[in-house]
Amino acid sequence: MKFSPRLILSPRLSCALLSATLCALVACASPSSDDARVRALLDAAEKAAESRDVGDVLDVVASDYSDAQGNTRDSLRGFLRIFFAAHPKLELATSIDELTFPVDGLARARVTVRGLDLDRLNMGDSVTLDVELRREGGEWRVVRADRANGA
Repeated sequence: MKFSPRLILSPRLSCALLSATLCALVACASPSSDDARVRALLDAAEKAAESRDVGDVLDVVASDYSDAQGNTRDSLRGFLRIFFAAHPKLELATSIDELTFPVDGLARARVTVRGLDLDRLNMGDSVTLDVELRREGGEWRVVRADRANGA
């Protein structure tokens, strides 16, 4: 005869344990899920910029994008076309220096972007940006990106 230990729980206790487990999973999954999604979005933006694809870069930008320089999503499109034409070979190193979620559906990131000079094997110009992202319908989009103060 095989011994098979069984834990017998009352239906009430089983329901309470299941509820507690689900609450814990939801509480843990939501922030880390948003964190992972924002990081993936910023990584996608870097790859799109390196491939010099204006459309793919703009896919991560909200339709109501604006920044301190007065840029909109449409003016950003024009800037990217000129920038990519002037830089036929583009390699970037992007680091997320800080990522916070002040309220549900809003993320703020401090991102440093460095251009790599592959011919000289060194770091080129860099810029640090304060980026604001908003979740819309489950998707994160960049709504603002400004040069960081003191950077």
